[in-house]
Amino acid sequence: MTTTQFALSEGELNLPGAYQDRSINLLKFSEYDATLAITRAWDIQPGAEETFIKQQLAKVQRSMKKVTMGEVEDSTIAGQPAREVALRFLNQSTMVYEKLAITRVEDHLLVLTLSRTAPFDADADAFWASIRTGLQLRA
Repeated sequence: MTTTQFALSEGELNLPGAYQDRSINLLKFSEYDATLAITRAWDIQPGAEETFIKQQLAKVQRSMKKVTMGEVEDSTIAGQPAREVALRFLNQSTMVYEKLAITRVEDHLLVLTLSRTAPFDADADAFWASIRTGLQLRA
């Protein structure tokens, strides 16, 4: 039987066979008053990235109030092409500021979303850039 490893903060989980990672990782950064959500979108065909991001933004517009979005722009994650957008919205009585970026990794999309309750300033923008450049994809 072949085993595969899944990395956890607490260690490695040896699994009896192959798996598809459908996890959602939430990482809290108190120093930046920020939360990073890392998700994966499967079953998105190559070339459908723009449709995917538009669908995600439409969900935000339907479920949140006072939504303001920037233009979807070219970006990079781990040195490879990505699409990115800045937005803000009212969630209950709290204004949330987000940066969302997607890139294709093999057979799925990797989605990074950095959320704050304060506007992005130069320090927060630099922190966001360090997240996007700090990812090291498997060879």
